[in-house]
Amino acid sequence: MGKTYRYDLDLLKGMAIIAVVLYHAGWCKSGYLGVDVFFVINGYLVVPKVLNEIAEGRFGYFRFLEKKIFRLLPSVLLVSLFALSIGYVGMLPNDYRYLSEEVFASSVFMNNMLQAITTQNYWAAIYHKILMHTWFLGVLFQFYIVFLLFVMLFRKWLDKSLLILTILSLLCYLIPIDTIGDKYYLLPYRFFELTIGGLVSLKSFKVSKSYYGYFFLIGLLFMIFCGSFTIGERAMPYNLEGGTNTIRESVMPREVILLLTVLCSILFIITNNQTSKITSFAQKSMLLSPLGKMSLSVFLWHQPLFAFYRYFYADELSFIVLLGILVVVFLLSVFTYYLIEKKIRINIASRICLLLSFIIVSSFALWIYSQGGAVRDVPELNITKGSYDPDVFERYTDRVYQYDHDFLLNNKGKKILIIGNSFARDFANILLESSFADSIQISYHNNFGDCPISRIRQCERIFFFGWKHQVPEIVWQNLRPDAEVWGIGTKNHGTSNGIFFKNRYHEDYYAQRTLINEDFHTVNRLLREEWQAQYVDLLNLSLRPDGTVPIFTPDHYFITYDSRHLTPYGAFFYAKLIVFPQMKHII
Repeated sequence: MGKTYRYDLDLLKGMAIIAVVLYHAGWCKSGYLGVDVFFVINGYLVVPKVLNEIAEGRFGYFRFLEKKIFRLLPSVLLVSLFALSIGYVGMLPNDYRYLSEEVFASSVFMNNMLQAITTQNYWAAIYHKILMHTWFLGVLFQFYIVFLLFVMLFRKWLDKSLLILTILSLLCYLIPIDTIGDKYYLLPYRFFELTIGGLVSLKSFKVSKSYYGYFFLIGLLFMIFCGSFTIGERAMPYNLEGGTNTIRESVMPREVILLLTVLCSILFIITNNQTSKITSFAQKSMLLSPLGKMSLSVFLWHQPLFAFYRYFYADELSFIVLLGILVVVFLLSVFTYYLIEKKIRINIASRICLLLSFIIVSSFALWIYSQGGAVRDVPELNITKGSYDPDVFERYTDRVYQYDHDFLLNNKGKKILIIGNSFARDFANILLESSFADSIQISYHNNFGDCPISRIRQCERIFFFGWKHQVPEIVWQNLRPDAEVWGIGTKNHGTSNGIFFKNRYHEDYYAQRTLINEDFHTVNRLLREEWQAQYVDLLNLSLRPDGTVPIFTPDHYFITYDSRHLTPYGAFFYAKLIVFPQMKHII
């Protein structure tokens, strides 16, 4: 529990923040492990500090939490205000509404719970989410709240009880009792990373051979940086919605890699000493140690800048773009660290300023949320400021659920059974917007597995979003002799409507088109080859020879509301494109 300043921890934090930044840039697949290093360091530093204050009789529960709030919240509010300001200028309503949720959740250190509900899988997270990264601060602050209460209640048995909780948390993480998202975002599964650092800090370790520190540092760097070795990609059946056919995997399970990262972090901390060459290097470092000191500011600024670039310009960050953003991140971090983090002091004036800042930013976020994110009229989505229902498009997609029932025997319309996920529901909406809507009877179900056999036997046509080989044999066995099964094609209109919405004052705004990722063409080709003539090729319906598809309908409405799912105008657009002359014999 010595009070000697640990320069090597700044070095460690500098390396960890570089890994995290490169991960969010898409340049380091295992860089997310940097947050695990931060958890270990935080536990190592916080636990002895609390115990020292208790031993000296100057510990106060709320005073300690207040210090942490002043350490974290001012920078969070500054970044949040920046994000809301940029979003006000150019984000579409639904995206801006979600940003307001993130801002409020971040300002009360609850964004980890919001992400657990919405993102669920961190590794499949949408990088357009501006503040998705502040989940880390949520876990951290929740740990402070719980740990301080725990210390006050079990001070006499601290070592043993802390060890028991650490083991329980580790077992919860390892045992498959919850979703991967919850295990990533929620405190019970992260508790052991923080407390293991605290347990180590309670013991005195004497290591005579300081070169061990080099060994564990190299192991740690291998874990968090060498993604090409530890985390690779394995070919999988194509993802029909995302257009990909690879899945990230590692030489070892993700849980093992995380545990090795924690272990290497702990072993580096306890084997390094103040006379080692690593500590000497850390003291003299002109980059890594300063980055470690500014790690909070760097952490907060990098993801909003990456996400806004992706939202407004392109999903991929080229080297030049990445370099430019990193320069801006560094300058903003220097400003935030030296003029806010280091300058702020806890007194009456700063309490009032922080409270007013919290009220202003939170109120702004809550107002945006109450408006559904519609801070202006958006004719392209038929959105009017002040009267926008933010769930209208999701409800339009999901209205097809009301057709999840048996066919009506007294209805003379041709019986059409549609099977599949939201892309299948999109096709159902296309049929409902078509000129054939009055001459068909639709029944919908999300999968073949539990679809009533009676519907399969009664239907005259089945439309399925999926591979033909995935159609169960029982379907073919129960089809009417004159019935057919057709495949529904995939579709795509870019990665973010924000890329096009930012150009709304340009003359050729409504003429904008976007190139389709080659993966989607591959998926479409494979589906078409499998389904042969019985295939609805949505992707090629609006495709031009140059490989682009439109973003807007001829009457200037967005075709999709999220680059994947159709607006009512998009469904009508496709219904007119299909026209169905070649499909009259099946509809």
